[in-house]
Amino acid sequence: MAIASTSSSSAGDDFSRFTSRRIGAGTGRDRVRTVAWNLDGRRLAAGGTDKSVRIYLPDKDVRSGTECRGHTGDVSCVRWSPVHPERLASVSTSGQDKGLRFWDIRQGSKPTSVVETHGDNITMAWSPDGRYIVVGNTSDRIVWIDVEEQKVVKRIDKSVETNEALFSHSGTLLTTLCHGEAEITSFPAGELVHKVVLSDMPATVADLDPRGRYLAVGSNDTVVSLWETTDWTCAATSGVHDDPLRTCRFSHDGAYLATSAGGNEIVIHNTPTLSRAATISTTAQSGDALAWHPTRNVLAYTSGQDAWIWGAGV
Repeated sequence: MAIASTSSSSAGDDFSRFTSRRIGAGTGRDRVRTVAWNLDGRRLAAGGTDKSVRIYLPDKDVRSGTECRGHTGDVSCVRWSPVHPERLASVSTSGQDKGLRFWDIRQGSKPTSVVETHGDNITMAWSPDGRYIVVGNTSDRIVWIDVEEQKVVKRIDKSVETNEALFSHSGTLLTTLCHGEAEITSFPAGELVHKVVLSDMPATVADLDPRGRYLAVGSNDTVVSLWETTDWTCAATSGVHDDPLRTCRFSHDGAYLATSAGGNEIVIHNTPTLSRAATISTTAQSGDALAWHPTRNVLAYTSGQDAWIWGAGV
């Protein structure tokens, strides 16, 4: 079992009481690549190289989950609806599996619908009102999907490396990482509002804190940076990782930022200083995905063949 090492925490959490617990029984040689909590925090979805999406009830039975089949390629990203606790969507990194699949766990383990994209999908963001999904792929192509109409309504081909995209909490802005910059556009008009130079190297991952005050960014230069969204100045940086950042996620209250660079540890930072609050030592390579519980300081993460949760008394 993985245990967190601790230092002082500005939010007062006693991380010495936090432990990690494996979710599910593993999938042989397959790797878990994505995890996500649903709207009410009762369910955890995981997907990976076994081409399935599994739904777990972490507070009840963690030994097995409901297996949802429909993908023909590796599941690279899963996201729950922001407005409905039983609905979710998933995409595959496969060039042959081009479908954005929608699921409703009340209707069984098969997709309820499929919207064809261009494949090789690696990122996905769901607008706060549940109306749109933005999907990005390895060819730096972004598509907007209208969830209600079940169709692609816009395609954007970028000329530079393009990574994570995320919505503002109001849903009126979309921030996209384009090489070392953050491009902020109005949504759905798509007009450029602001551009922020973040790094000399590609920025790969980002997250917006729950109040919308800070944008956290991880890049290929191994640095984590925190940007104030009022004047777009850099509030803090951290160089605790030795490799390019793989993911960064704020806790539900914004007090902490979890980051990973694909090694055998996940770092929990205090915000806004980015000082180290705790370290989670993982049993296998981590870093594909992190997801904080929507109301508690419980972190789900991927590590090798399994999904794990870390918290007090989990």
